[in-house]
Amino acid sequence: MRDAGIRVTAPRRAIVRVLEEAGDHLDVEEITERARALDPSVHRATVYRTLGLLKGLGLVDELDLLHLEGDRHFYEVRRETEHAHVICLTCRRVLELSGHVMAELRADLEQETGFAVKFLRMEVGGACPDCAGRARRAAADQA
Repeated sequence: MRDAGIRVTAPRRAIVRVLEEAGDHLDVEEITERARALDPSVHRATVYRTLGLLKGLGLVDELDLLHLEGDRHFYEVRRETEHAHVICLTCRRVLELSGHVMAELRADLEQETGFAVKFLRMEVGGACPDCAGRARRAAADQA
């Protein structure tokens, strides 16, 4: 933020720290709650403004995760490695997929379209192994 000429205040530092330390995808309410634990002066409006700044700088991604929670959006620090969010439509579990699959997809996209891909963000919906297994067992029980 400093490199972009943006003042780094204590509330902004708290918000960035929350995002950097998050082990999952957080919405504005969760970010606000965790940031307030670090700095009680953090307000929801500050969180929204800071997220807007961070998104504009390309440091944070805003996700809708297939709108599993209605219009609720989630945030995560943009990583160097591209990844897909693989979302179970039954239990709402979110897995992240990266590595050779994403690299191959990027290469295929570039080859097929001639497009110079700058970043790749993807959401995939389906059933996780647990939910798919339960559905198969339930179908077998019905037969």
